[in-house]
Amino acid sequence: MAKKSKKVNKNLIIGICVAAVVVIAIIITVILVNKNTGLNDKYFVSDDTKYVLTLEDSTISTDEGEEAYNPIKTHLVYFYSGDEITGLKAYYEYPDTAAAKAALEYLKSNYEDEQKNLVTIDGKYVIYNAPASEYEELTASEVKEQIEFMELLKNLNSDEDTSEEEDSEDEEIIEDVDVEETTEE
Repeated sequence: MAKKSKKVNKNLIIGICVAAVVVIAIIITVILVNKNTGLNDKYFVSDDTKYVLTLEDSTISTDEGEEAYNPIKTHLVYFYSGDEITGLKAYYEYPDTAAAKAALEYLKSNYEDEQKNLVTIDGKYVIYNAPASEYEELTASEVKEQIEFMELLKNLNSDEDTSEEEDSEDEEIIEDVDVEETTEE
């Protein structure tokens, strides 16, 4: 009877150890899946430390010959403390890492030597770390006003596009009605 008790205890200990290993593996998997890896859309949202302006590719104009290196989006991130702008980074977003690398090589070949060190890459983003001379005269309240104005313009343009689409749909419906009336006569 003593042997059976030891065998049950041994099996119970092994079962508990296996269960603990499984629970730990599940916890590690959940942490790794939920871990914020690299840059993503969640980063490009204004908060208590930064103001963000996102420009779509249609609002970005470049010289001819540079079209292959146009980003799909540009995120201007102004870092601030109080009313002082403490940093500015431009994140040029490309469809994939290969396109970002090609754009980075193009930019570095066309920048002056002191600017080459200001450009880096993180996945599908080419990042330009602006020198202080580009933002030192700005205040956080000015930047916030500019971003709000740009967002207002963006919303007005999207409202105009929506109303134009609705107008063209209404015209198609009217044309369909006219055709039906003509055939009945």
